[in-house]
Amino acid sequence: MSTKKTAKTRRKQTATPARKPPAAEHVPDSPALRLIRQRVLVAVFLFVISFSVFIPTLDNGLVWDDLTFVENWGPKLKDVPLGLNLLFPSRTEEAKSSKYYRPVFSSSLIMDAKIWENSNFGFHFTNLFLHSVSTVLLYFLILLLFKEFNRGPGESEAFLGSMLFAVYPIHVESVSFISARGDILAAMFLLLCMIFYILSYRNIFFILLAGASFYLSFLSKEVAFSFPVVILGFDLISRRLRSRASIIKYIVIGILVIVYFYLRWGSIGNSLNILNSAVYRETGSSPGVLEFITMFLGSYLFYIWKLIFPYDLNHFIGALPPGDALNVIIAVLLVAGVISVFIISFRKKENITAFSLLWIFATLGPAVLIAIYPLAATRFAERFLYIPSAAFCMLLGYLIVRGGRLTGKRWAAAAAGGLLCASYIVVTVKGQEMWQDEITFWEAVIKKSPDQLVPRVNYGEALRKYGKVDEAVQQHAALLDLNIKGSQRGKSYAAVSLALDYIEKGDYRKAEESLNTALQYDPGIEAKYNYYRGYIYMKQDDIHSARPYLEKALELQPVYPQALYLLGVFYWSEAEKDYDMYGPCIKSLERAVKQDQGFIAARLLLAQAYNAVGNKEKARKQIKAVLRISSDPNYRQQAQSILGVINSNQ
Repeated sequence: MSTKKTAKTRRKQTATPARKPPAAEHVPDSPALRLIRQRVLVAVFLFVISFSVFIPTLDNGLVWDDLTFVENWGPKLKDVPLGLNLLFPSRTEEAKSSKYYRPVFSSSLIMDAKIWENSNFGFHFTNLFLHSVSTVLLYFLILLLFKEFNRGPGESEAFLGSMLFAVYPIHVESVSFISARGDILAAMFLLLCMIFYILSYRNIFFILLAGASFYLSFLSKEVAFSFPVVILGFDLISRRLRSRASIIKYIVIGILVIVYFYLRWGSIGNSLNILNSAVYRETGSSPGVLEFITMFLGSYLFYIWKLIFPYDLNHFIGALPPGDALNVIIAVLLVAGVISVFIISFRKKENITAFSLLWIFATLGPAVLIAIYPLAATRFAERFLYIPSAAFCMLLGYLIVRGGRLTGKRWAAAAAGGLLCASYIVVTVKGQEMWQDEITFWEAVIKKSPDQLVPRVNYGEALRKYGKVDEAVQQHAALLDLNIKGSQRGKSYAAVSLALDYIEKGDYRKAEESLNTALQYDPGIEAKYNYYRGYIYMKQDDIHSARPYLEKALELQPVYPQALYLLGVFYWSEAEKDYDMYGPCIKSLERAVKQDQGFIAARLLLAQAYNAVGNKEKARKQIKAVLRISSDPNYRQQAQSILGVINSNQ
């Protein structure tokens, strides 16, 4: 009997295998959860929300570097052909040593210029569209991560994390500032890279798409250098670090990194020289281990606090809080706490927390490096947090949802997530107001950074541009008297701006005095000094006194289209008495146009000079160029008038 019973038991065990324990706690379906599971609808909803929250930015004008990219470069960008050659830099010495190489960013501006021409709306629309796409990609990435880490379906976590990212206040700068598009592009391609990388474990051919996305992120912004650490961390956390498939993938990623380093070696070499130079360091002292550690910890603490509390927006961060003992202690405790949580999450195979922390700290690395060594013009910026914020929002959404499940108070988690999103939306919408125009922007920046010189100089420049010259004079003059932080070069910059204010007022004596002050602060501006001295004489109709200053400026700085133009104006005036002067006039203006193809005034005068010597075909070519690249009604009217003169002389 016992034998029969044993056989029966074995058959029963064979027929009915033991159930595997669920990977995560099963949550009964609810109407809200069923709605979230409609992933396409959720993705569309997230896109609409992320787009809607930033709609006010579409009415904003241009500020700061956007004036360069849209107003100054716009006319040139329309004529630049789009091709794959933009993705592979030239090996010329100039290209190799260039500080930045971001062709994906440049290509996006070219496409904007071709589609929207000089429309501010169009350039802002592209930023907003790319942010919305990144939000949707983050949603699908979180869903993939939950599946890979065996943490359940993750619909609620993915939805909340992506919602937080969509409306995150720190993104105001990245979305509103056209010049910050590189961060959004890099994030978008890095999210794609991570999605394809995870899918490559199901089909190895996805590694090709992951590699392409990774390379495009490189060509968007250099922050992508941190992402191999994220990929290695993912494989470590998912226990795949030593698999054969992973090794093949590392080879692919490694080859792409080597190719990029090869193409950009001259620029990287220049950066390494900066790293070894004490004059570029914040303290000005020789490199020291203690100094490096203090700034390293302080920078991480600063940016982590920005992530945790994104309500106090500041779009010009001149310096970090002082690295006193208290800040260092807090930073050390923070790092120790993060490492401890990472280890616990990894050992318990919870994984989402570990991966999120790894992503945050790895992608903050480039921002911290720039904070220590000024490898970029801007050392501290909220836009540097765009990529780290993706992981932060993912982690925050996960903790809120998980907290609700563990306590059995899902309603409280939903309420907390909703209130947090609402508070983010209020700050995000309000934060876009300061980007309306130059004056509004710099006024807001000065309130946040009252002791910084650059915002005050730029504010004065904006006041002059809008006709408030007396206010501009007050602003710039104060910078030379008040205890405003700034280097000798910065003070020189302020003095030059003050000189331009006086030129606008017609007070040429004070303008010359300000230029002399600027030269005393920084002898390196001698070319600019001579150019403006020549410009002052030109304004006074004393062209013969202007000539030696302009020639000296070009001797010091051969690539100086403004000086070439004024010299061309001198020769044009002399040509009325001496026909032979048309030759040097044309030569000078041709050089100016070659150096700056969007120099409309130079093209108009060059057309007249060509017409004067009978070269009507070249004259018409210049007029056609002006009509093609300029939307300014005054320039277009002048061009039509000159074209009428050219045609009437046939």
